[in-house]
Amino acid sequence: MLLPVRALGFDDRMTRNTTAGTPRAAKASGGFAGGCLAVGLMVLSALLILVSFGATTELDAPDAFPGIKDNRSGLVLMILILGLAALLGAMATALRASRNALPTAAAGLACAVLLAAAGYRAYTLAPMLTCWGHESLAHNPDGSYTCHDRRTRPHGSLARTSWTLNDA
Repeated sequence: MLLPVRALGFDDRMTRNTTAGTPRAAKASGGFAGGCLAVGLMVLSALLILVSFGATTELDAPDAFPGIKDNRSGLVLMILILGLAALLGAMATALRASRNALPTAAAGLACAVLLAAAGYRAYTLAPMLTCWGHESLAHNPDGSYTCHDRRTRPHGSLARTSWTLNDA
C-alpha cells in the first residue's frame, strides 16, 4: 500500500519537514546545551579578563611596587583579546540558544558587565603598550611609563630608553 507523501513527513518540495518528527525533548535539550555553553564561555571570559587585570598588578600601583618591572603588556593584550572573543561567543550562543526574554536579558546583562570590565582594562592597558618592544618598564608616580631595556652595552652600563607618555 502506498502512503501519501504528506503522511511520511514530506512537504510538496519533497524535503523532510524537521519539526514534524522531532520530539519535544530533543528540541529542549538543544537549548539547554546552548545555555550551558554560553555560561561556560562567560565564565571563561570572566576568568581571562581577571587574569589580564592580575598580570599587571605590580605596574598599576607604583607606590606599592616601585622600580622597573618586566613588560608583560603584549601578553596581557593577547589574554584580553581571548577574553573578548570568548565573550562574543557567549553572547552569540546565548542569543541563539534561548528565545525567552528572561534568560536572554540575564545573559545580556552579564555580558554587558564583562564588556565594561574589558573596556576599562583596555583603557588602563593602553599606556603600557607604548613600551611594546622593550623588555621592561616602570610606572612613574605622575601616571606615565618609562621604557627600559636591560641589555648590557659594551662598556657595561645598562641600556635605557627613557620615553614617557608625557613627552611631546
